[in-house]
Amino acid sequence: MAQNKTAIDSLKNTLSNSSSSAKIQTYNQLAWEYRKSFPDSTIFYSQKAIELSSSNPELAEEIVKALNFKGVGYFYGGENIKAFEHYQQAKDSALLYGDSLQYGYSLNNIGRLFFNQGNYVAAYDNFFRALEIFKEIDDSVSLSYGYKSLAELYQSQNNLEKALEMSLKTAEIRKSFNDPSGIISIYLEIADIYGQMENYNNSLKYFTQAYEVASKINDEANLAIIKLSIARMNTKRGQLGIALTNATEALEFASQAKNVNLIIQVYSLLGQIHFYRNEYKQAKDYFLKVSELATNNDITYEQDAYFYLSKIFEKKASTQEAFDYFKKYSELKEKTENVNTAREIERLEARLELDVKETENQLLKQNEETYKQVIQKQRAFNIALTATIVLAVILLISIWITANRRRKHNKILQLKNNKIEQQQKNITLKNKEIKTQNDELIIRNKELDDLNNEKDSLLNLVAHDMKAPFHRIKGLTELLRLSGLNEEQNQYTEMIRNNAKHGAYLINDLLDVNSMSSEKEELTSDKIELKKLLEDTVSNFVVELTNKEIKCNIECEPNIYIRTNKNYINRILENLVSNAIKFSDLESDLILRAGIGKNNFWISVKDFGPGFTEEDKKNLFIKFKKLSARPTGGESSNGLGLAIVKTLVDRLNGKINLETEVGKYSEFTLYFPFLEE
Repeated sequence: MAQNKTAIDSLKNTLSNSSSSAKIQTYNQLAWEYRKSFPDSTIFYSQKAIELSSSNPELAEEIVKALNFKGVGYFYGGENIKAFEHYQQAKDSALLYGDSLQYGYSLNNIGRLFFNQGNYVAAYDNFFRALEIFKEIDDSVSLSYGYKSLAELYQSQNNLEKALEMSLKTAEIRKSFNDPSGIISIYLEIADIYGQMENYNNSLKYFTQAYEVASKINDEANLAIIKLSIARMNTKRGQLGIALTNATEALEFASQAKNVNLIIQVYSLLGQIHFYRNEYKQAKDYFLKVSELATNNDITYEQDAYFYLSKIFEKKASTQEAFDYFKKYSELKEKTENVNTAREIERLEARLELDVKETENQLLKQNEETYKQVIQKQRAFNIALTATIVLAVILLISIWITANRRRKHNKILQLKNNKIEQQQKNITLKNKEIKTQNDELIIRNKELDDLNNEKDSLLNLVAHDMKAPFHRIKGLTELLRLSGLNEEQNQYTEMIRNNAKHGAYLINDLLDVNSMSSEKEELTSDKIELKKLLEDTVSNFVVELTNKEIKCNIECEPNIYIRTNKNYINRILENLVSNAIKFSDLESDLILRAGIGKNNFWISVKDFGPGFTEEDKKNLFIKFKKLSARPTGGESSNGLGLAIVKTLVDRLNGKINLETEVGKYSEFTLYFPFLEE
């Protein structure tokens, strides 16, 4: 919305010593320069041009452009009815003085009014007629204006191919002008259309071209807009690192331009990027800035800030703060919906008024022609009779117009009532469809539950049946070892025994996973001494630790008591310690630590094995998913251990954090809330 202050000052300096014709042109140029930032100044200067042209008969035709510019002022000021009236006056005056160019601009301006009111058929009709005139007079500036109007119309109808065609034509024409702002504007529009078409390479190409033009004129506001648009595109594509760089650059330009609205938009996007990157502290800081700055600006960004803040505190388990921000978000959302509804009603009412005005103008023109014919005929008789007929015609026209307006208003009210009734019927039908779909979902869910139960039963049956053969094989190997075998036979027997043992472990893990998936029992709590819990766990792995000469260190203060489910916590620790031993090298270290916080207690298991890759982290808790590392002592790994850990931690409403470096170490830290008695 910035204005060219240098151009404005230059124009004002020429006013004092100018001729009347030059003054009119300067007034019109000033009106045009002010249109976006101060439309009331546009109205002021265009009125000056109208007054000056009206007082000079030889300059009367200059009034057409001034009327169009005054309509533009009212348009940007939000007074659509007044804008429509001035565009109509400009159109009539253009016909009177034979000004084809301004007649085309009048049609295009009226089309923009209809476009903003959602009357796309009327908008297209006016845009197309204007474009035909611009082509006829072969004026490049007006042609680019006409193509851009059609591009916006096609874009609103999601006809992106036609919108792109019109925008590319506009860009081709504007390249020949010395108008950097216009070129930047159309490049941004083309980039946006390519973005909607998901053609991101071409979108980035036009963003880059717009950036080059803006850099040459040091247009900090447009530089910020371009970088912000690129950042949004990369965020949509999931390229958060690149998006973060783009958004940071956008913030620098917006800050230099001191454009608060742009700064708010950049802060909001930076907050979203950090949120998606799970960098909640940085995201929180940016959304707090948005909530502070957006209070007196765009309520939409303030609303979004409260929404994301509620999500951030929810992830941090700060329930009260999350609820407070969600409440603020809900209040603003309701307010926004009310405002949008009011605006929609206002837009529809304005559209109806414009339609009435258009109809009235057509009727007045028709009656004006009739009136002229009557005058010509009556002049053949006498002046007295002519005067009588004129008065009678005027009276009849007034009565007819009044009655016609009343009928039209009644018809509009009837149409509105019919529309409301139809909407109510549609809502009723939708509710019935939703109920039918819900009933179908209930049946489908029941079928899925039955299938799942059947699967669980089958898995339990097969697993239990398979346990017995493995145990028998293990027992037979024990008998073979006692029967006086030679060394080679003992080796084979030991191999059979180990495979049977590993098979039995796999069956047990399968049964554990299946039972945990179906368990629904209420959690019980036990009082446990934290250091003893770690010591008891380690004592279960004395043989394994000794075989691999692993030194296990326990770091925990004595006499710290916690309340949790003893069975779950034991199974969690056994799986983590077992994994740590399996994947640790000979003569390495294992560290178990524990402590308590304000509302929870924590336990960590750290080994100095191969660690986890980035790909491993994605598959860490997936059942039967084997990761890149392999046991260092030939132990078996079925990919269920960490899945069991995750299930049990979730049961206890806990959290798991992994810190690791490939080839050096990995440390699992578990956080658990205290259970009540």
